[in-house]
Amino acid sequence: MKRIIPIVICAFMALASCQKKNAPLFRGDYSFKTSGSVTAQRISASNPTAFEITLPNEIGQMEIALLDRKNDSVVVVMNYMNNEVIVTHGHCQGNDIVLNDFRRNALKLSMDGNLEMTCEVNVRARGTMYDENTLVLNVTYRGEAALGGLKYNIKGDNIQTVATRN
Repeated sequence: MKRIIPIVICAFMALASCQKKNAPLFRGDYSFKTSGSVTAQRISASNPTAFEITLPNEIGQMEIALLDRKNDSVVVVMNYMNNEVIVTHGHCQGNDIVLNDFRRNALKLSMDGNLEMTCEVNVRARGTMYDENTLVLNVTYRGEAALGGLKYNIKGDNIQTVATRN
């Protein structure tokens, strides 16, 4: 009997060490802020004017929950202060997380403080956890917007979401 207990303990520890441990690092509730800029290029063969638009700072709450420990997959819920809620999945690898692409249907851009347009953009995000407390996501936007009968392509690679664990 004395020999069986150490064998059982060793077997249990061996099984436990085989499980992936990346996703639990990200699990939790966060407060986040998104900022950056996009380029709006007019869709026109004669005058493809392009200009940079600084995004308004967006804040909200984010929850990351474990979906499947075996595959290190998570579900991410982002609740923006403008009442927009995004739900997507992602997977974790070490200190990095990659979110599945998702769509934002109500991104508001202001060109000069007076003119405001609503965009539909596809979002791609990947990030890194720092000190088990701060998640920095590098985000890209691709989509279209319309203002006064003019259509624009929206592209943005200079966008970051910084989330701090609550």
